[in-house]
Amino acid sequence: MKAFYDEQVALLADRNAEVLVDKHYAADAEMVVLSGPEPIVAKGAEAIKNLFSGYLEYVYRGFISTEKFATTDDSIMFEATIDTVNGPTRIYDAMLLKDGKIIRHYSGLK
Repeated sequence: MKAFYDEQVALLADRNAEVLVDKHYAADAEMVVLSGPEPIVAKGAEAIKNLFSGYLEYVYRGFISTEKFATTDDSIMFEATIDTVNGPTRIYDAMLLKDGKIIRHYSGLK
């Protein structure tokens, strides 16, 4: 699971939402994001690609560090710090995987 996480970070650095989602997300994956005044729920690979495209263009500026990291046989949960257009931000994510791809991804920030 750590290798999957490391690859996720590298794919974000490549700034290509299409490749990121095709490689790591199931076609029917869902992503729930708590980062603004209203929750965002993206259902399906195309919706998640659109979400990541905007995130990579308007918010994400780079990875800084991982503070906490935990896994099970089918999940990853972490606390990390990223650089954004507004400076360093702490994020909290949980990902449920099936057959090597993310089927549910929950993301939030503080």
